[in-house]
Amino acid sequence: MKQIELFRELGSNVVTRHSLDTLFSKIKKYKSKELVVDFNKVNFVSRSGADEYLKLKNSTEKVITEINMSDEVKDMFKVVTSPNQVKFNMTSVKIVTI
Repeated sequence: MKQIELFRELGSNVVTRHSLDTLFSKIKKYKSKELVVDFNKVNFVSRSGADEYLKLKNSTEKVITEINMSDEVKDMFKVVTSPNQVKFNMTSVKIVTI
């Protein structure tokens, strides 16, 4: 089973969708069907980073397990997966020019 140290790949702050796209491009090339992503030393994942990670994880046929997530990182993933997440309908927003 392949283990990926996220800190070595992306640093302590995971903030861009692009960085995760790059990571998952590498993941798709691994021969191993099962992977472990180690979040040790990752202090922060942005909301968009967590969302992109989950989107890409769900789109791959690899079995990915996460380990060593800090409470702060876990909380961000909980926010992203929360069914009570606030969504905006931009078609109902009226823009007024002054």
